[in-house]
Amino acid sequence: MPGPLEGIKIVELGQMIAVPGATYLLATQGAKIVKVENTTGGDDLRMYGSRKSGMSGWFANANAGKRSIGIDLMGEEGKEVLWRLLKTTDIFVQGFRPGAVDRLGFSYEKVHNELPELIYVSSSGFGSSGPYSERPVYDPVIQALSGWAGAQNTAEGPMLIRGMVADKVAALTTAQAITAALYRRNTSGEGQHVEISMLEANIAFNWPDVMMHETLLDSDALHFPNLLGSYQLFATEDGWVSVTAGTDKQWQAVCEALDRFDLAEDNRFSSAANRSKNFTGWYEAFGQMVRAFTSEEVLVRCLEADVPAVPVLDPSEVSDDPHVIAREAVVETMHPTIGKMRVPRQGATFSAEKQVVPSPAPSYGEHTEELLSELGFGSEEISRLRNSNIVV
Repeated sequence: MPGPLEGIKIVELGQMIAVPGATYLLATQGAKIVKVENTTGGDDLRMYGSRKSGMSGWFANANAGKRSIGIDLMGEEGKEVLWRLLKTTDIFVQGFRPGAVDRLGFSYEKVHNELPELIYVSSSGFGSSGPYSERPVYDPVIQALSGWAGAQNTAEGPMLIRGMVADKVAALTTAQAITAALYRRNTSGEGQHVEISMLEANIAFNWPDVMMHETLLDSDALHFPNLLGSYQLFATEDGWVSVTAGTDKQWQAVCEALDRFDLAEDNRFSSAANRSKNFTGWYEAFGQMVRAFTSEEVLVRCLEADVPAVPVLDPSEVSDDPHVIAREAVVETMHPTIGKMRVPRQGATFSAEKQVVPSPAPSYGEHTEELLSELGFGSEEISRLRNSNIVV
């Protein structure tokens, strides 16, 4: 089905999540993606975590809507294949350390000189300059440097978020930047170089809230404990819930709903300003209220009082939530290689287009012959390239 990016073609040269996650999102909006993999096994993500028939769930989730070709870019014939691909595309996205793709002969300057309308996107851990630019990087490294881990401080010390949050923030930043560059090209006719630094993307993402204390620098600024530093889930008699009273009205309502009229009148918590000065005591009181009830009782009472309250779901429970089911936010589908799987619907929908259903994530080199044929290679030449391991 067509989407808002129908007709846009992208060549992806990247692994793991930061680049593939960005192009996957664009695929769900109608873009056509060619995933260029190496000839020594392809994207490492294929073999991470739960997997079947040589494909992991991670890979399947981040690479739907793509066609795969394996190319040896160390030799001239492999480089020629990539050049032919680039001549048919709108966007080239590469996710390697600065200089790596340049050494292969595909620097921005060289590609832009040959294909001035092409949008060239470079995604790396630290950007193309600075003392860290050539360092290797993975998600935990960026979490540690960007404030993510420090903001999760506990009695045991700082903690990593148990998800590839830094990679996914970089992916979202890359996808948004690509659409902005496409808009600019529509008015100028020119491509450009878009550079994404994972570290900078995550610092910017964290700045509005996590970095609250790093914003106001004048000596007369009033600093209070960061609400996020006290974020808590609350134990009930039989489970865990998330209850949030963000306004004075909601705080009064939750106290009344849970039969703690004394706390509603407690001056320490009577206003947002007072609660911000007494976060520790406030959350302790909040927890005491909730512990006196079952999860179901807390949810019913709070929702009747128009106070936000939900159960804490295990990942295995998310797909069975009644709202998730009603919205068809997660659906079951069949993959030709790995069988039945669950996939999410993306958070954005478009009134002018139907929801794009991306094709299943490709097997390693699944579309090599198809793509080479489209580029004008004959059957004998394709066989020779395969037999020479120039393509797989």
